[in-house]
Amino acid sequence: MSHLSAASLLAELRARDAALGAFTAFSEPPGEGEAAALARLPLAGLPVAVKDIIDTADLPTGYGSRLYAGHRPAMDAAIVTALRQAGAFIVGKTTTTEFATHPPTATLNPRAPGHTPGGSSAGSAAAVAAGLVPIALGTQTLGSILRPASYCGVVGFKPTHNWFPLAGMKGLAASLDTVGFLAADVGVTRRVYEALVPDDAAPPVRAPRLLFARAPNWDRATPDAQAAIEARVAELRDRGFDIAEAPLPEGFSAMDGTANTIHDYEAHRALAPDMAANAAAGGGLIDPTLVERIARAGRWSVTDYRAALGMVERQRAAFTELFGAFDAIISLAATGEAPAGLGSTGLPLMNSAWTALHMPCLSLPVLAGANGLPIGLQLIGGRGQDMKLLAIGAAVEAALAG
Repeated sequence: MSHLSAASLLAELRARDAALGAFTAFSEPPGEGEAAALARLPLAGLPVAVKDIIDTADLPTGYGSRLYAGHRPAMDAAIVTALRQAGAFIVGKTTTTEFATHPPTATLNPRAPGHTPGGSSAGSAAAVAAGLVPIALGTQTLGSILRPASYCGVVGFKPTHNWFPLAGMKGLAASLDTVGFLAADVGVTRRVYEALVPDDAAPPVRAPRLLFARAPNWDRATPDAQAAIEARVAELRDRGFDIAEAPLPEGFSAMDGTANTIHDYEAHRALAPDMAANAAAGGGLIDPTLVERIARAGRWSVTDYRAALGMVERQRAAFTELFGAFDAIISLAATGEAPAGLGSTGLPLMNSAWTALHMPCLSLPVLAGANGLPIGLQLIGGRGQDMKLLAIGAAVEAALAG
């Protein structure tokens, strides 16, 4: 990417984002020497947007909060450093709900402007869906990559927990926080993944064995979402995919509540300094609804927290055994189409259990609801099997293209 092409791209992004509201800040174009250096690296100047929960030294990082207005970190987050060293061109910062929690952003959904783009990675999902960038960084603590990907009709990839470094990201719940991507397709996701983890040489997957799981929370999914994924599973079977149905480990149905307990207990502790700073300033620097939510999150005791962690460990062991028989699980990435209005970011019911289990997840925009809006088909892989999951995802994407 030359200096002139980067400058032209940034001008276009500013103009097109004026009505969308996906970005909070834009970068300056690289100088000629820097642009030439990027072009020689693996990502060769690939434009990447960064969720504003992740530190950038050359751009404001406000974590979606008035408490951090104008904040300029001393250095980039580790994942941003890795992207730059691989040759990515960081084009700007994208919107996030406050501290990646609540309330919703004002960002519009390019697929349906009257409907939520989801959260908390709203800006990253919208920027990709609008074609402003081919890929953007997001984060997920419960469902903040997969759900926006589903609502906006883009690919969402949440890797294995701690697969990418969290240093320089505003933490919310350390046992759950994960850095990942929202992208135009699986191909660009794999390209960036391979540039960041070049020595992850997963064996090729031939004739993968898949498990279709209506859980979790099948009864909370809309009838059109249920029908859409069942039709796609049937289509994949017709195309030769080996897809079985079998029960998930006993106790899995409780994992959604278990993930919420861990989320709340850790978030209450992690955001305590921010809540104290807001109170010392007389309030008003953090949204009052978020202050109330974090106060309620303190209801869990250490006994509750310890029990939740124990439940997760038992489920991880059970799923390790299950992945001895299957290569990936198929499920819904969201309960249905993006809800109308911007007052809610939707529910993470289809994602939070997998996040707590630390499994890599991939949402593919290959389903559609009753109103023609996108719904994601979610693929879940075994822990540490990220490259294998991306390979399976590419095969499913190709089989269902169009």
